[in-house]
Amino acid sequence: MTDAPSSKTLVPVRPAMIDNESLVSRSQARRLAARFEGFKMVVLDFDQVEEIGQAFADEIFRVFASDHPDVRLHTLNANTAVQRMIGRALT
Repeated sequence: MTDAPSSKTLVPVRPAMIDNESLVSRSQARRLAARFEGFKMVVLDFDQVEEIGQAFADEIFRVFASDHPDVRLHTLNANTAVQRMIGRALT
């Protein structure tokens, strides 16, 4: 018997920034998203994250989302620059 996914999780994105490095790579995004598939809804909290790279956004919001259509991704506290990059990944 397979464990059913939990309902919702809140994921602070800031801790993924080791030594204040920028979140730009696909590998960083994959590490952050490693346990997302265990949930029906993932809320990504971008508090204190000034920017993300196109590859990072693409890996989470296009690649992961496409590979896991049963997991809904939502954002919280995303500034204009972060929202813009997420928007680019979704188009």
